[in-house]
Amino acid sequence: MNTKNKLERNVLVSYIYGFLMQLNITSAIWVLYLAFKGMSLVEIGLLESVYHITALLLELPTGAIADVYGKKFSVVVGRIISVISCIFMISSYSFWGFAFAFMLSSAARNLNSGAAEALIYDSLKELGEEDRYKKVWGNLAFAMSIAQGVAVLLGGILADIKFLYAYVFGTVIQGAALVVAFSFTEPTNNKGISKVNPLGDQLITSIKVLKARKIVLYLILFSALVGSLQTTVFFYSQKYFQDMSYTKTAIAIICGISSLAEAISSKYAYKFEKLMKLKGTLISVAIINILALMGLALMKNLSIGFFLLTSVTGGLSFTIFSDFINARIPSEQRATILSFDSLSFSVFMICIFPLFGLLADNIGFSITFGIMALLYIPVMILLMLKLRKHTEP
Repeated sequence: MNTKNKLERNVLVSYIYGFLMQLNITSAIWVLYLAFKGMSLVEIGLLESVYHITALLLELPTGAIADVYGKKFSVVVGRIISVISCIFMISSYSFWGFAFAFMLSSAARNLNSGAAEALIYDSLKELGEEDRYKKVWGNLAFAMSIAQGVAVLLGGILADIKFLYAYVFGTVIQGAALVVAFSFTEPTNNKGISKVNPLGDQLITSIKVLKARKIVLYLILFSALVGSLQTTVFFYSQKYFQDMSYTKTAIAIICGISSLAEAISSKYAYKFEKLMKLKGTLISVAIINILALMGLALMKNLSIGFFLLTSVTGGLSFTIFSDFINARIPSEQRATILSFDSLSFSVFMICIFPLFGLLADNIGFSITFGIMALLYIPVMILLMLKLRKHTEP
């Protein structure tokens, strides 16, 4: 098989790999699992902070590793670490045991985050077909969201039988993702990287790129803010719906519908972007998210609908902002700069996730959702003003 065919095959491999990556059947039950294992909401929030503090420390170095030593290398190593993390989640019974598992899981995510995305974009770019990226990434997001929907349904059903079954099956799936990762072909785009201090050179050059292209920096921050909002709502809603007397299976069904809504919005995000452009997309996503949080706070009987709204904006953002950002950064620093996106997400999550857990433990979910909405409003307005100020470099 020639190089062109191998690079084209990367697209198909990415669909299979992305599907398995998101077939994470513990995603809708891990909060309930930790509670079952004796963790309080505050401890659960702290564990999520451990996850994101690890990401904060490792995100840029792992992005540089992908740019210097190869995206495929980074993805494969990440899946190996992910399998080890799953084993620790099964065998741990203390806060510190879970903390170590979360650290490993975070390192695995870091190694995958910028690398997998950069691998697809650079494959298309090397083929001279980067214009296809928006549709390819939308299709990939669709497949990943469908997988997430299937995963939460399976996870909820298995958790109703026994939590252990869900985590063992999840470990097997991560092993399958590792096998598929070996099928990727590395694009050739590492020219001009320092051989004396390659990682340091990557970090310094990437920072210079972000300073020169402020619109990329603010797009990354806005994307990370939206992602942190959706993630916080998605995970804590497990406990929110449980407090409303929903069974684990019912919660899994709700999360599955949420993933379907995200899948559809991801697949057709390119049409939304074509209609609304950058400015319209930013305003629409911001307004819908704020309305969703306020709805969760004030209209409990419509909470499922508002929960689904955050999934719709999550799907739009995942596809549209990825295209906006990738089109404005050089291939040589792509994985490193995309890792800054994940780093920014982690910073927001470190602040928001434990705060949400602390507030929900003491004043309840409804008021906490309202407080979150009020906190997001000024930050979103500030970022939109910054984006409006900076034109294309």
